[in-house]
Amino acid sequence: MELLQTETDIGLIRHNNEDTALAISHPKNKRIKLLLVADGMGGKAHGEIASKYVTSSIEKWFLNKDPKELKDVEKTELLLKRLVKKINNELIKEFGINNLGTTLTLALITYRKTIFLNVGDSRGYLFKDYKLIQITEDDSDVWCYYKYAGVKKDDLRYFSNNNIINACIGLSEGLCKISTTIVNNDYDMLLLFTDGVTDLITDKKIYKIIKSNNKKEILKKIIHEAVNINQHLHVPLRLLRKKYVNYIVPFKGRDNATGALYVKEV
Repeated sequence: MELLQTETDIGLIRHNNEDTALAISHPKNKRIKLLLVADGMGGKAHGEIASKYVTSSIEKWFLNKDPKELKDVEKTELLLKRLVKKINNELIKEFGINNLGTTLTLALITYRKTIFLNVGDSRGYLFKDYKLIQITEDDSDVWCYYKYAGVKKDDLRYFSNNNIINACIGLSEGLCKISTTIVNNDYDMLLLFTDGVTDLITDKKIYKIIKSNNKKEILKKIIHEAVNINQHLHVPLRLLRKKYVNYIVPFKGRDNATGALYVKEV
């Protein structure tokens, strides 16, 4: 039996939840599945409007799509990119430039391949051969530190500019930068998270939760961990010595925390 789940928590200090999530099978072919998370930008007004609009628009497209049209993975990848661009333009037309925005990470599971699409710094993972592998890349200032400056990925959470992203949907045409990755369907599970999870929970901790819990409880446990459990984080000495920028220490429940999960066999 397969498992599709979403889980979200408003956190401990936010007054509203600007995240949305989706995990569904196609009504005409259960082999075809769509998972996504969208994180409305808290620094802009009405981020929840942007995340809900993006989610509902993609869901409608998916449910109305003939599954046979999704057999061509490269064509489907192109259609997804065009759809996201269209949604971006619709939001700008409706609400104006630099008014509201959202990140987006989605996984479209087709017959033999899965398409990951990402805009911003929410993340998509797969779990395969007892390994947790991040498939997407954060489109953010601090991700460049990881890629090009030798900073450890787990240390990115401590940078004061960690919340600055270089791509989103809804703010402008230029910021709607879309990245995609296609993988084989030979994994055990898929996991998508907003940064309210990954800013608090390391990949190592996510892996530990996956390995030590019933599959039906994994997503709930991860979200609970991000929101309610003190991670005892501190800025590592290796960062303090280098003095890149000002540092911060993430604290539990500081943001909305949201995830989507697909498990092949429960």
